Formats: sequence, C-alpha cells, structure tokens
Amino acid sequence: MNLKRSILTVCLLLMIWPGIACAKEEPIIYTVKQGDTLWDISQRFIKDPYYWPNLWSHNPAIGNPHLIYPGQRLRIYDGRIEIIPVGAGAGYVGAAVMTPDEIFLIPTYGGARSFISSDEVASLGTLVDTVDNRVMVTTGDTVFLEMKDLAAVNPGDVYELISVGQKVFHPAVEKKFGRQLSDTSIGYQTIQLGTVEITEVTPHVAVATITNALREIMRGSRLQPYRPIPDRIPRILADQVIEGYLITEDVGKLAMGQWDAILIDIGEESGLQVGHELELFRQREATTEADKSKKLILPDIDLGEAIVLEVRQGFAEALITRTTNLPLYRGDRVRTRTR
Repeated sequence: MNLKRSILTVCLLLMIWPGIACAKEEPIIYTVKQGDTLWDISQRFIKDPYYWPNLWSHNPAIGNPHLIYPGQRLRIYDGRIEIIPVGAGAGYVGAAVMTPDEIFLIPTYGGARSFISSDEVASLGTLVDTVDNRVMVTTGDTVFLEMKDLAAVNPGDVYELISVGQKVFHPAVEKKFGRQLSDTSIGYQTIQLGTVEITEVTPHVAVATITNALREIMRGSRLQPYRPIPDRIPRILADQVIEGYLITEDVGKLAMGQWDAILIDIGEESGLQVGHELELFRQREATTEADKSKKLILPDIDLGEAIVLEVRQGFAEALITRTTNLPLYRGDRVRTRTR
C-alpha cells in the first residue's frame, strides 16, 4: 500500500513540476531603446556583458551582432535573452535602423579595428610582467608595461591590449607577382584582448590595471592607445570619387558578405571620412566570344554597399551594409558615392 502511495505521489509531482518550473521563469519583456547595446543589456539583466555572442549564436535571424535597433523586443528569463520576432513592417530581426542620416552600431571586441599597419607596429608598447607568476592575467590585475615613449604616458591614460597576428598583403601585389612576397606586407591582423589604465609611471616602466579582459591576456601582449568605438555613424556623400581596393575582412575570411567589417586601401590622405558611403564593385571583363579587335568597356558588376567606420593614414575600415547575390573577395574594388 505504501509503495502504491509513493508511486502516486511521484506521478503527481511529475505532473505539477512543469508548472512550477514555468512559474519560476516568468520572462521580462524589454523593448530596445535608442543607445542600447547587446553588451549593456547583457550586463544589466544577467550580469554578464560577454553573454551577447551567445545571444547572437542562439538567434540565427540576427544578421550581425554589430547592429541593433530601437523597437526590438527581448524576452529575458532564467539567465537567457531571446529576440521576439517583430511584426510586418518593422524590418527583419537583427536589421539596423538605416535612417537617411546615420547607421546605428554597437561596440564589440571583434569587427573593425582588426588591422595595424607595418609602421604602427614599431610604436606599440608591450606587457612585460605582472605581480606574480601566473601565466594569464585578467580584470583588476596589476601589470607592468614597456612603452616606446614613456615620457608621453600619464596616469589615467587608457590603452588597448592586442595580439598581433598574421601578415596582410595587398591583393594587387599578389596579382602582379602571382604569389605573396614576404617583404611586401602592408600590415598585420590584430585581435582585441582588453584595456588597461595607467596608474603610475616609473623611470623604466608604466604600471597599469587591467580594466577589461576580453580574451586571454599574457606577457608579450602589445599595447596601442585606446580609441572608443562610436555607437552611431553619420551617413556622408563624398565631394569626389575616391577609388581603392578591398584588402581583407576583419578575421581574414576568403569570401565576404553583408555586415562583415572590411579593410580598404584608401585613408585620410585621400580625403576619405568616417560615414562616407561606398559602392562595392568588380570590373566586368568581356566574354571569350566578344570581338577581340575591340577594346570593350563594360558596366561594372554591382557587389553592394558599405559605410566607412574608421579612417587612418593609408587605410580605412568599413562595414558592408548591402550585398547582391555575389560574394566579395580580396581585390574587389570600392569607390565613394558622391553628392
């Protein structure tokens, strides 16, 4: 009899348990406001600013984690954040608010600022030691920095920790020589590791505290001045046509598509500005059946559009905002849209 009573009790508990679980997971519905980022929302509601890559991977309808728009609704519960599909007329989930004047972004530790020129490498500082024998350091730890120009460093200065990766070659040089030449690289891929703030400057090294750790930070990590990423970019039409090449994508993918951050070989010396809209194109070649006696100039192949995110001497980074049905490759062309 006791056995039957116990079995009945267990069955009843199994029947009501889902209801108890659901009661504990009453979601918070949050509507994204202007200026919100996935980083901020993750930190605010689940106390984990690094959760946003999970949010992106669990919601394949999101086009890119760099973008978010006001009016999106989020369901937050049980340590998770989910995107609530929007209704007709509101655009697809994950789309950016593409106003006539600006494009909204969110700061991320990937995407843009993933390249450093060969000349800039010589000016980088180096994390040379810490206060103990641990191999890796993290947020709040004290570190010692060797700087190229220690006299220019002051308490309160913020630097970005990076890892210098593989060499980047200009596609036009590869096309000319048919291979990569070790002495023709134009720079290096970089990976953002975190940030440090200078607390003291001694006669030989700078003392700093790690304020943000995005990846593993170890001795030998390099440093460059920190430049905050804006959360919005104004749209600008250029006064003149400026043409250049698409050099690479921020993580070195072979083919590129919408919402990828790309590196181009035109910079501030050419008059390029943050917010300039770019046309992406490929020069069209005549088919093998065309009359060889004529030098045909055919319309370019439209590959999409991009907007300039950052401009430096000799190069710039841009975000692909529109693509056609064709992938983009290193060596494809870019030009500014004009007024």
